[in-house]
Amino acid sequence: MSITSRSYSQRFVGQKTMSVYGGAGGYGTRISSPPIGHSYYSIGALNLADGLDLHVDANEKAMLQNLNDRLASYLEKVRKLEKENERLDKQINEWYMSKTVITHDYSADLATIADLQDKIRAASTSNAKIYLEIDNSKLAAEDFKMK
Repeated sequence: MSITSRSYSQRFVGQKTMSVYGGAGGYGTRISSPPIGHSYYSIGALNLADGLDLHVDANEKAMLQNLNDRLASYLEKVRKLEKENERLDKQINEWYMSKTVITHDYSADLATIADLQDKIRAASTSNAKIYLEIDNSKLAAEDFKMK
């Protein structure tokens, strides 16, 4: 028994329709349907309640073939894009590996710098002590002259 779209909409008002989900690359394709408690299911001209009625007119066949071809084309494009993406990821990784910057080890230089800074601090402290001794000597000389 074939059901046209008009009679379908009149007979199955409020019914949930089945849906098809196709995963990326054609993997994970699944069909969802309404709860099993309903007495019959219908998809276009395919009526599962009366047994398998496979009567499909020429327009529906052409439409289904067109949709099938479009889906196959889409899935092929997805596969090509996934392969191209893998190739580009590989090229990007190779480019990053070739452009790695070799850093120099400055730890020996930093140790030398720290040692020189310590020597400068020690020399500055020594100079400050010498200036203090010179000042004390001048004050002692002035006191000696005054006496």
